[in-house]
Amino acid sequence: MQYRALGAILGVSLLLATGARAQGWSRFRGPNGSGTSETTGLPSSFGPEENLRWRTAVAPGLSSPVLGDGTVFLTAADELGLLVECIDSEKGDLRWERRIERTHKLEVFPANGSATPSPTTDGQNVYAFFPEFGLVSFDAKGEERWRLPLGPFVSFYGMAASPILAADALLLLCDQQQGSYLLAVDAAKGMVRWRTERQGMIESWTTPVLLPTGADPKTIVVFGSFFVCGYSVQSGKELWRHGGLGYTPVCSPVVGGADGSRVFASVPFHAEEPMPEFAGLSGSFDADKDGKLTKAELSASEIVGHFGWVDANKDAFIDQKEWDFVNAGMSSRDYGLVAFEWASDAKGLKELWRYKRGLPSIATPLLLNDVLYLVKHGGMLTTLDTATGDTLAFERLKDGEGDYDASPVSADGKVFLANTEGRVIVIAAGREPKVLARCELGEAIHATPAIGNGAIFVRTEKSLYCFARTDKN
Repeated sequence: MQYRALGAILGVSLLLATGARAQGWSRFRGPNGSGTSETTGLPSSFGPEENLRWRTAVAPGLSSPVLGDGTVFLTAADELGLLVECIDSEKGDLRWERRIERTHKLEVFPANGSATPSPTTDGQNVYAFFPEFGLVSFDAKGEERWRLPLGPFVSFYGMAASPILAADALLLLCDQQQGSYLLAVDAAKGMVRWRTERQGMIESWTTPVLLPTGADPKTIVVFGSFFVCGYSVQSGKELWRHGGLGYTPVCSPVVGGADGSRVFASVPFHAEEPMPEFAGLSGSFDADKDGKLTKAELSASEIVGHFGWVDANKDAFIDQKEWDFVNAGMSSRDYGLVAFEWASDAKGLKELWRYKRGLPSIATPLLLNDVLYLVKHGGMLTTLDTATGDTLAFERLKDGEGDYDASPVSADGKVFLANTEGRVIVIAAGREPKVLARCELGEAIHATPAIGNGAIFVRTEKSLYCFARTDKN
C-alpha cells in the first residue's frame, strides 16, 4: 500500500509537471472544465455505421466519461448497487468493473439518478463520488485503494458536482439544501485534509474549476446559489466572493481568455417574489419572543415547508442572520451569464458584463477563441463576443430539437452538441458557426462527450461509443 501511494503521488506530480495531464480529458469537461481538447483528425460526421471504432454496452448512469492512459472510466448504478467501470480506449473491451453497496438510499427527482457525478483520474488511478456512498478510488487494475464514506446528503433534486484533482488533492463540492461544504482529500490516502463549511449556501449542481489554469493552481472557483466564491487550494479558506447571481445553478463556471483571467458564471433563473422582513415574520410567529423562530412556531406559515433550507446551521432555529442571508438572495432579481475579470485573490472578481437571453439551464457554456457558445433546450445556439458580451449569431438548429443536458465540447476546429434525442450536431467553430453534420445515434444522450487521441467518446443511455476517422486520407 505504501509503494502504491508513493507511486500515485509521483505519478500525479510528473504528469502535472510535464503538462501531459493538463491536455488530457481526466475530469468532467476535460482540462480544467474547459470542454476543449488539442486533439486533431476528428471525424466531421459519424454514427453506428460511420467512423465507428467501437461500441460497448454499459450500465445505466448520467455521469460523463473521462480518459485515463489507454482507458475510459465511467460510473453507473443499478438496483444492486453502484458501479465503476474501466474500458480499454482502443478496443472498447471492459477491463474491469467494481461494485459498491449503497450505505444510504436517496430519493431524488426522477431526472437525476445515483450516478450523475463524473469520475476523475490521474491517468492510472480513478476517483469516483456517489452521493449514496461517498468517495472511492481504484488503481489501474481495479484494486481498491481507499474509500471515504460521506453523507447522507439532503438534496431533493439529487447531486451532480464531480470531484477534481489539484496536484495531490482531490476536491469535492457538496452543496445541498442544508449543510453545504467544500472538501479536500489526500488523493493517495483518502484522508480528509480540510473541510470548509459553506454557511448559508444552498443547493447547486456545479463542478469547480481552478485558478490559475496550469500546473500550480492556488484557487478553487466555486459557483453556487447567489455567489461565485474563491477558496484556497492549500487551506480551504474563503478568499473572496461575488454576489448578484441567480440561484440553483447547474452550469459550471468557465475560466479562460487570452491570459486566463476571465471567469464566466451562468444561471438562467432569478428569485420569485421577495421574502418578508424578519421583524414582521417574528412579530407574527415568535410566540416566546426570543428572537428566533422554530418549526413549531412557523407551523401555520407556508415557510414551514422550507424550514430546513433556511436553517443552514441546523440548530433547529431560524434567526435574523440566517433569514437576512436567504432574503437578500431571494430578493435579488438579477441573474444571467456574467463575465468577470480576476486579477488576484486579494482583489477577487470584477464584473465586466452580463447577458440574459437564450441561456442554457443545464449545459455549461463553451469558451473557444474568444467566442462563447450557449446551447439551450430546443436547439437554440447563441455565440457571444467574450470581450463585450455582444451577440455574434443566433440560430435555431435544424433537426436540433430536444433538451441539451450534455455540455458542448470542442476540438479540431469543431464543436459537438449532443441532445437527449440521441443526436450530435457538429458545427464548424467560429463567430458565426456553420452546421457540418447531424449524427444520429438513436439512443438518448445526457452525458457530456470526452475527446482525446483523435477520437470522441459518447455515452448514451445504453452504450459507450468511440468515433474516429476510419479513412486513411
